[in-house]
Amino acid sequence: MRRLIAIRLAAFFSLIAVIALPLCAQQYEALDRIALVIGNSNYEGTAKLKNPVNDAQDIGATLSSLGFDAEVLTDADLYSMEDSVLRFRDKLAKSPNSVGFFYYAGHGVQSGGENYLIPVDARLNSESMLRTRAVPLQFVLDSLSEAHNKLNIIVLDACRDNPFSWARSSARGLAVVGQLPPASIVVYSTSAGRVAQDGTGRNGMFTEELLKHLPTPGLDITEVLRRTGEGVQAKTDGAQIPAIYSQFFGFLRLAGEGEGGGLAQGSAAQSATYGSAQGGTQEALGDASLDYLPAFFDDAPRNTKLAIAKAEELTWDEKWLSAWRLLEKTDPNDRDPYILAEKIRTALDGNSYTDNYRGFSFYDTPPDGDVDKARADGTIDEEYFDFDPHAAVQVLLDRGVEIPPVLALALGDFYYNVYNYYPYYPDDWSLTSDEILADGLRWFDLANENYIVVDTTSVIHYAELLMKAGRNTDAVAILSDQVEWEPDDRYLRQTFVDALVRAVQIDEALGQLDMLIANTGSKEEALDYYKQAAQIAFDNQKSAQLEHYLAALEKDYPDDWFGPAMRHRLAVNTGDKLRAQKIAEDLLTHFPPSVSTDALESILTNWLLDPAGPSAGLSFLDSSILAAKGKPRELGIFYLYRALYRYFTVEKDPAFKARDAAIQRSFEDIDSAEKYLRQAGEPEDGMLESIKHIREEWGKGK
Repeated sequence: MRRLIAIRLAAFFSLIAVIALPLCAQQYEALDRIALVIGNSNYEGTAKLKNPVNDAQDIGATLSSLGFDAEVLTDADLYSMEDSVLRFRDKLAKSPNSVGFFYYAGHGVQSGGENYLIPVDARLNSESMLRTRAVPLQFVLDSLSEAHNKLNIIVLDACRDNPFSWARSSARGLAVVGQLPPASIVVYSTSAGRVAQDGTGRNGMFTEELLKHLPTPGLDITEVLRRTGEGVQAKTDGAQIPAIYSQFFGFLRLAGEGEGGGLAQGSAAQSATYGSAQGGTQEALGDASLDYLPAFFDDAPRNTKLAIAKAEELTWDEKWLSAWRLLEKTDPNDRDPYILAEKIRTALDGNSYTDNYRGFSFYDTPPDGDVDKARADGTIDEEYFDFDPHAAVQVLLDRGVEIPPVLALALGDFYYNVYNYYPYYPDDWSLTSDEILADGLRWFDLANENYIVVDTTSVIHYAELLMKAGRNTDAVAILSDQVEWEPDDRYLRQTFVDALVRAVQIDEALGQLDMLIANTGSKEEALDYYKQAAQIAFDNQKSAQLEHYLAALEKDYPDDWFGPAMRHRLAVNTGDKLRAQKIAEDLLTHFPPSVSTDALESILTNWLLDPAGPSAGLSFLDSSILAAKGKPRELGIFYLYRALYRYFTVEKDPAFKARDAAIQRSFEDIDSAEKYLRQAGEPEDGMLESIKHIREEWGKGK
């Protein structure tokens, strides 16, 4: 296991060792525990399920033994489910320091990217009925957001095959979770878009593993879920991998040390400990006001930790302005490197406006969350602050202050943002784009040397800067570690593909795309991956892989133009003029430019890049104009593209013979295009608007 994985394990699970210390009960905050458990098996209008009622009863009993006030519903109808969620919300709202645990086992389906939990009385003859006869998962999540309690854990063992006759074959399992409540963990029994396996005994596969680890003494909830996922993956040989979506970075122990899972409800000694994700000294962990201390601030002075933890607590409630004012009051002159790190984090995550990353505005989100209304009413307090992290860190360096790794990490993210937005304000920065890139890498490198570049967003930022600097092998290394840690993050894996291609590790890149294709629950998303894989295979002369991807595209996506367009590109590049002509004609028959110009643009691009020269594309446009006689819209489009094609060819080759005459013909084609498009009733804001801009641009070049 590489060093980055090792340090993550240390960062997330080192608290286990700390817990073993003889801590006094009064050092910890006692959190109320409230649970809602639902298991639906005996469905009236669709397939019955074997395990969910058993699962709910066993989870409810286990949670009760861990000190939860657990309400258990089995075979619940729509009204009972909705009513129980609202009761659950109200209980949590009455106890702001509570931990909520919502568990559901039963049928669950996705529709239009939304997830629905199915009551036993649901009779769903069409997909549209889901809106009124099922419980939206987002309703549950929104209700928990309204409770404003400490932490909510949402566990869904509902990712089974869609049992309804109207279900599309691609709509399997649940979609990626939507808007998460603050300080929450959402757990799927299998990855989004995948199907969970039923158990062979009393419980489902996932719940069986969860029941095994929930009562284990001393385990943080993160470790409970990790062990559960590891067990499910092992038992199913990787066919089922639970997915976790977390916005909780603290520490929560459900079963007290040596209790074997049996906690006396209300006992302070046995209640949850909710502390910093990184740990620290026994004194710091025992102080309840450090509950929100982020990772990697261990070495900060105690008062600094207290201020940072309080600021983080405010940001969880989206009180960004209050958090900023607290940090400003604590260190108005940016002398404390740890406070500066927290300021940068807050500025990047919570600003409502930035003035070239040298000043930021903040507001506190109103209780109802309606910022626009509060602005219209004039009731929102929004304030701008001059804050230049680049200047602030230079002052620290001039004073000889040692930059702690957590500040280096924050600076890496800061310079990443500046670098990406730099083209919009180059005159407002004393540094060039290359200097900003160098600074970003300088600080990310320092953070990485201290093994703290572990957050996926920061890893991607670091990797993208490495690729910009040509350090492609380094980018591959850090992304490879992160993909092992977060295997279900598609954007992360996509970034990994980009790095592999840049590092000319083409077979590995295609292998990663194969994984994305195999694991996506969306046919449309898989199409994008197929296209990317085909393009990479073509660009790198991987003939066998290219043929594989093109065959899949033609088989599974017969109504998409990309596969045939790639066949056309192959024919052009190999000099097979007759085949290229035939493919182009067939393409425009199936994908007429009057409907979409994508296919036309693709084949013209292929001919523009023809090693033998672009004349074949011009000939094709000539014949297309002749064939479109009597069809004014198609004629207008072909004339427009012939004008563009010829003009581009001339501009690309300054030695082009009869240059002036060719450009004149392009202007004549533009006139013809406008005439025919007007005959066809083209709206002014369509191609006619484009023609206007083309004339203006070409006029500048005269």
